Formats: sequence, structure tokens, C-alpha cells
Amino acid sequence: MELIGSIIKETTRIGYHRSLKKAKREEIQQRTLLKLLKKAKLTAFGSAHGFNHLIHKADLISQFQQKVPVTNYERFHNDWLHRSILGEKDVAWPGRMGYFALSSGTTIGSSKKIPVSENMIRKFQKTTIQQLSGLYELQLPPSFYESNALIVGGSTDLEKVNKAYHGDLSGILAKNKSFVVAPFAKPPARISKMKGWDKKVEAIIESAPTWDIGVIAGVPSWVSQLLEMIIERYELETIHDIWPNLKIYSHGGIFLKPYKAKLDHLFGKPIIYQNTYLASEGYFAYQRDFLKGGMQLMLSNGVFYEFVEERYFHLLDSPNPIVIPTLTIDQVTERTTYAMVITTCSGLWRYSLGDTIEFIDVASRSLQITGRISFFLSTSGEHLSDSNLVNAVQLLSREMNVSIEEFTVYSDDVNKQHCWYFGTSTPFHEANTAHRLDEILKQLNDDYITSRNNVLLPPITHVLPTETFYEFLETCQKVGGQNKFPHVLSDEQNAQWLAFLGE
Repeated sequence: MELIGSIIKETTRIGYHRSLKKAKREEIQQRTLLKLLKKAKLTAFGSAHGFNHLIHKADLISQFQQKVPVTNYERFHNDWLHRSILGEKDVAWPGRMGYFALSSGTTIGSSKKIPVSENMIRKFQKTTIQQLSGLYELQLPPSFYESNALIVGGSTDLEKVNKAYHGDLSGILAKNKSFVVAPFAKPPARISKMKGWDKKVEAIIESAPTWDIGVIAGVPSWVSQLLEMIIERYELETIHDIWPNLKIYSHGGIFLKPYKAKLDHLFGKPIIYQNTYLASEGYFAYQRDFLKGGMQLMLSNGVFYEFVEERYFHLLDSPNPIVIPTLTIDQVTERTTYAMVITTCSGLWRYSLGDTIEFIDVASRSLQITGRISFFLSTSGEHLSDSNLVNAVQLLSREMNVSIEEFTVYSDDVNKQHCWYFGTSTPFHEANTAHRLDEILKQLNDDYITSRNNVLLPPITHVLPTETFYEFLETCQKVGGQNKFPHVLSDEQNAQWLAFLGE
């Protein structure tokens, strides 16, 4: 077995050095856009927007931006995507779309159906192999390369609708699993296809002692919960008592900060945290430099990127097509918040992803996710971003010496007040919580100070067991997998939440 590990390690070394050479080449986004336009020029979308003429323009990007409006899911679904979902061919991408990923995002409502083409699946596979090759830099022992990767995701069972497969992205990728990765993936098909989260978790726990896990991938909230249950079941000190070769935790989807201390305790030994930016719409970035926190944006993965400045965020939810200024990768600056707009090889055209990012280093295209556009509080001009909210909770958690694992906030526009709910496994005294939170937010955001001095009332806080948040997600059938609790509740979500707490 040591020989097998050595062979695999050498393979990753070769792949790693190849990726370095490739990274030195000039990756031109205009070439990516041109390929996408040529591929889709005969589709209904391509014909409607003159792709056949666009591909001959010298100023391709600016002409593309003039011809094709920025869109969001609702508008794109109503105008084009619904036809693909019904099984129509050549709508926004050549042929009939074979897969639709049910994107949970951070909403409590119905799932979005995101198109996933064969081209995009190949890009997912390619990026995954590149990511694995990058591990060579860590100089891990051959025994690590003989271990398995545990994917804590949704059900891999897919439903066939109108000649296409619908389901969780993990199921789509499992059905098209690369022969390189397939032998090392856990859990096996019989477990990964289970739809009930509790049932799946129980099956994973039962099998845990028989597996040799070297990598774990998944959303921090569900991974930490799973590790806790394994440790409790087998009366372990840490998860390394059962999985000594565990070296990598590949995470994404939500901020790691609220779970980091808890995960460190569960792991026991030092672990390498690798941040990834993987969504149903594409695999956009992953952390290559393990000494720094940023992720490198992948420019040759079938995606053309644009970036919207914060002052235009409010236009992204417009029900009508309007001109929204965007920047290309060559025009962005560091430490500036942008919303990401993507054009992909799955037939999404100038699609607002809903995420906000900022570049740590433009030269290396290193970025970090700062939140969601929808997680933005501005009842009376306070302009609190998702990043502000997360940082405030982290500072409060540190100051009060408690672990706040989940939180959500509702903006009461009528009463001009924010109502916060904190989830913790360790109850703490609430008396001074609202005041301290208020003071921390004032330190983080000058607009918040102005709003509090003039219109906004002090926040209200409630402390609940963390399990309350997960129980609520279960009532919405949004437990496990890639599901996350929203940091900011809409009016509809708040009504559901209050009704649940009332019960």
C-alpha cells in the first residue's frame, strides 16, 4: 500500500508542476468569452442577441455588455431558463441541457434549478484534479495519498424530469465522477444516495471506523455536527483517534470563522483548512497558497467574469433589463467590495451570482467571499454588509467568551430596528448583549453610527440553542448538504421563523 501512495504522490507532483507552468501563461478572459459566444451563436439566446455578429467585433467585451443585459435568476428563468427545464433544445446553450442542480443557497424557500452542461461537468473535473495536484506542495506522507475523501454533501440520488436529471450538485458530479477521484470517495453510493439527512448521518457514523479518511469536504455547520456525533458515539477524544491520516478540511459555502474554534477542538491535531469557491453555477476559485487566506480565481474554466461596484447593487434585483456598469478582471482594485456576474459554459449569460467578493491581491487574482447581496442591512442608511454582521458576531463571541455558532437578523423597517437571534451550545447572560453588539457595530461601520444617532433604534437580541436553528431548517426540508441558515431574514422568512419559535 505504501507503494500505491508513493505512485499517487508522484502523480500529484507532476500535475502540480504542470499547473504552475500553465498559471504563468497569460489567461485572457476575452478568449474565454469568444469561445462561449461561438459555441452558443446558433441558440435561441445567441440569435436574439446577435452573437454571430458579436464574434467579429474588435471591441468584443464592450459590445457584448451593450447587447446582453445583466440578469438575475428570476428574470433569466422567466425569459429563457424555463424553456430548457421543460426539455427544449438549443435555448441558451447548444443541445438539450442534461442536468439541473437544485441550488439550496441560503434561502428557506424553493430551490433554484441551475443548468449544468457536459462542458461544465468537465470543468468541475479538471479543477478538482488541479486542486488535488496542488496538495503536493504540502509534502504530505505517502500514507495520506492512500486515504479516502469524505464528502459531506446532499443526496446523490437524481430524479429524471423531461429527459434531464435534477438533483443536488454532489449527485450530478457523483454520476460523472472522474476515474481519478472515484476510488477514493466516501461515503459509498448506497449511503450517498440517501435523501434523509439523519438517516445518512447515522449510516456514516456506523461506517466511520472502517474508513481511512484523509480529506473532509463540506459546509462547516454540518461537518462539525457530524464529527461531534462520531466522537460521542465511539467515546473518542478527537476525530484523529479514528482517522489518524486526516490532514485536509476543504470548506466553502459559508464563513468558517464561527466554527473554527469548535473544529480545531474536534480535530485535535493541526489541520490544513482549504477554502473553496464551488457553487452549482461553477467552480470559480480555490485556495492555492496555504499560508494566505485568499482563493485564486480560475480564468480558464469556462467562465467569463464581470464585477459590479457596491453603488450599483440595488440595480441587480430590477425586474426589468437595465444597463448596469460592470468591470472586467483587468479593471478591479484590491479591498473593494464587488458583486460577481458570470457568463458560463452552461448557458448562463451575465448572470448575477448573488455573492459579494473582494480581491486581496489583484496580481494573483486572489479573492475572498465577503457575503451575499441579500444579506445587506440598510433600514435607514446603516449599510451593514454580510461581512460586517459576521465580524460583529465574532467580536461579540470573543468578548463574551462563548461560541456563537449560528445567527440571523431581521430588519424591522417599520419600527426601524434590528432583531438578532444567536445560536449557541453554551447559554450566556443576555442582559448586556444588545448593548455590546450595538457598540461593536458602531466600531465597524461609520454609517451605522450616523443611522443610530438619527433614526435607527438599538438592536434587540435573543439567545437560543444552536439546535433550534437546525430544527427550523428541518421543518423547511433544508437540513444537511449545502443548506445554510440565512444571516438576514426576508419578511416571509421572518414570519416562518417567528411562527416556528411560537410553536
